[in-house]
This record gives sequence, C-alpha cells and structure tokens, in this order.
Amino acid sequence: MSEADLLQPENIVRERWKVTSKIGGGGFGQIYEAFDTVLKENVALKLESAKQPKQVLKMEVTVLRRLQGKDHVCKFLGGGTNELYNYVVMTLQGKNLAELRRGQTRQCFTLSTSLRISLQILQAIESIHSIGFLHRDVKPSNFSMGHLPSTCRKVFMLDFGLARKYTNAEGGVRAARPQAGFRGTVRYASINAHKNKEMGRHDDLWSLFYMLVEFITGQLPWRRIKDKEQVGQMKDKYDHASFLKSLPSEFKVTR
Repeated sequence: MSEADLLQPENIVRERWKVTSKIGGGGFGQIYEAFDTVLKENVALKLESAKQPKQVLKMEVTVLRRLQGKDHVCKFLGGGTNELYNYVVMTLQGKNLAELRRGQTRQCFTLSTSLRISLQILQAIESIHSIGFLHRDVKPSNFSMGHLPSTCRKVFMLDFGLARKYTNAEGGVRAARPQAGFRGTVRYASINAHKNKEMGRHDDLWSLFYMLVEFITGQLPWRRIKDKEQVGQMKDKYDHASFLKSLPSEFKVTR
C-alpha cells in the first residue's frame, strides 16, 4: 500500500461507502472498489487529492450528471469534497477494453467483437456530444464492459476529466482558440490534438478509428513510440487509407 493512497480498506466515506480495495490510479486520481451500505452492492469510488494542482473531478461530475439516463453511462451515486480529497461514486464496471484486448491470444479481437464494441463506443460518443461536450480522451482504457451478468456484453464510457463543452449558451459551436494545448493520449489522439488545435466532435471519432484498427489488427504503427511530437509527425505523414486494407470492404472510402 502506497503512502500516497488517499484511502485504505475499511475506511468509510460519508457514512455510506466502505472501501474494500484500490483498483486503479494515475496522474489524475485514484479509483477504489467500495461497498454501498445503502444499495448493498459494490461500487466505484474515484478520488483526487484536494491539494492536486490540476483538479479534474469537478468536470467529471458535471458531465456524468448531465449524461444520466443515456445509454453506455455509469449511474451517478454521489459525490463531494473534504479537506483531503474530492470524490465521485458511480456503478462499478468490469475490465476495460485495453485489458481485454491485451488478454487475447493475438492481442486483437475478432472482427465481429470489434464491430459490436465499436458500434457501442460510437453510440456512447454520440451521447456525450448530444449534451454539448467533447470527451477528448477516447481510448480503450476509458471504456469498460459491464460488471454484472446482465451488462457483461455492454460497453460503458468512463473518465470525463478532460471533457470540454464545445457549445455556447445559444447552442452553437464555441469559437476556436488560437492555441488549445494538447489533450488526450498520444497513441489515440487526432492529428488536430497533436497540432494543439481546437478539437471538435470529429477528433473523438478519429480516436475511435485508431481504436478500431487496433482492435482488429492488434497494433498501430506508432505503438512503441512515447514521444508526442514524433507520433504526431508519423500520423501527419501516414497514409491512413492503408489502414482500410485490414478492415472489411464496408469501410472503403470513396473519393
């Protein structure tokens, strides 16, 4: 157990959620499995330190609450803040798609599975766009299969910490900023993201395209490269039509 852990097993949050184990963590926060003493079921408890310079959980809560009632979205169960951390509680899901793909013998899904999963991801992206937000970090680890027998074939969209509202008060598209800064994950980010351009709905779809290629083939040309600038240059010069050779004929692009 790390000293940096914000919670430990048996800790109880707001006299309701009893921590059982830590199940994830990263630069932006920590994720715990907890038992909901009211609902009598296991839930996901996501935290960020109150001292963390870049606070993203507020956006997470905003988007998650706006998405309630839509498909492919975790149920919001609660949230709050104290002197140590900010937190949000939601329904617990199963393994994410990155873990599931890596667990396959050839590190890729069957064509049937790839298409069924990708269609659900597209529907999830459509949901967040419909409430006026971009996800801006579409990648396999931000989508999980359901945790229960009734939801184990259903995809759920996760992690809205990098989301941004793209609509203005009148419902139109916000004016683009001259320099927006990079947002996303290097392997799946769009070319626009690499160029620090203002992102739009199509950039979330570019990330989905890269995911689909990886689902079917098990790899992307820049998979072993970590440098953001180098990957951006590769994507900019790459003949993306060549990806289509690995995909069914229905994906053929007409010019």
